[in-house]
Amino acid sequence: MGSRKLVFALFLVCFISTEVLAQVSVDFIPAISGTTIDGLMNVRITNIGAKKTVRLEIVVNSDDEVGSVQMVHILTAPFDIHAGSNIIPPSVIRTAQVKIGTSEPARFLQQNGYFPSGQYSYDYKVIMVATHEVLVEQTFVHDLQPAAPLNLIEPYDKDEICELRPLLSWQPHIPMTVGVQYQVVIAEIKVKQNGIEALQYNLPVVNQRGVSANLMMYPAVARELEKGKRYAWQVTAYKNNTVLNRSEVWTFETKCADTVVEHKPELSYRDIEDLAKGNFYMAQGRLSFVLVNSYAEQPLQYAISCLTDPKLKVKNLPAKTLMKGRNKVDIDLSENRAFKKDYSYMLTVVMPNGQLKNLRFVYKE
Repeated sequence: MGSRKLVFALFLVCFISTEVLAQVSVDFIPAISGTTIDGLMNVRITNIGAKKTVRLEIVVNSDDEVGSVQMVHILTAPFDIHAGSNIIPPSVIRTAQVKIGTSEPARFLQQNGYFPSGQYSYDYKVIMVATHEVLVEQTFVHDLQPAAPLNLIEPYDKDEICELRPLLSWQPHIPMTVGVQYQVVIAEIKVKQNGIEALQYNLPVVNQRGVSANLMMYPAVARELEKGKRYAWQVTAYKNNTVLNRSEVWTFETKCADTVVEHKPELSYRDIEDLAKGNFYMAQGRLSFVLVNSYAEQPLQYAISCLTDPKLKVKNLPAKTLMKGRNKVDIDLSENRAFKKDYSYMLTVVMPNGQLKNLRFVYKE
């Protein structure tokens, strides 16, 4: 008889414990709130039972092929959760104990306030203060991607270029990070290889680290590219030893085509799509090109930057109107002192749908 009572008592304890555990849950969205330390506290704790006094413990680990590395450990002071949905009180958030790890990615987190891209596990524990019992433990796994992709600009994907020491350019890393640098890798694509395989298995023709700007002149110490060969290239943004962002792999071929466009005095207009595929455009005092607009009439949004001397700012460009349909755009550059003979420039046009069109040109007087 005594043994039956003991079994029943154990069953009752287990049942009550299971019921308590089931009464509490954590709601957290890592894709929205898992990018910063402050965002980790943006959680809701649902309690369908009586009021409880609890602590919240948060552990974030960075998971990769090497193993798991702790990024941050957070433990709050006691606070009450009532029946229903609860947020963390602001006073509890301010006084929480935050311990950041010692790994390179963790140091990046401490310096910049946000997590670098990677695979993360977010472990949340709600702990009863009186008994130290873990009421609920939930783990959220998320592949954190950068806020904006690192897009390559030139050479274009599957482009045919004539220069054997080309200028390479890409969009800067976003969000802007103090101390960010870039690594540029170019490798020859062998027979039956794609671009990704070429970068993984072939000896790079160029492997340049420590690039601070979002463009790079072909290194003088590197051997020039060979005519008639295909190449793959990729850019990686990093700070210290932590990778922040990585571009797609683009390919191009060193094959001379109709890439040099001499501007003629009688104004010959070329489609900007055709010009962009070429290696450069010779602008003799002006830019003349055709642009197709499928939207309503509006001002042409464009900018010009100097590639030869990035510190040289191009201002006071003439206003242009973009009509619906086919537009012949003529931009007079001859009176603007920012344009120097034989300097390289980049024209960027923002289309009404947000698409960017770029054209590199060399200014001639």
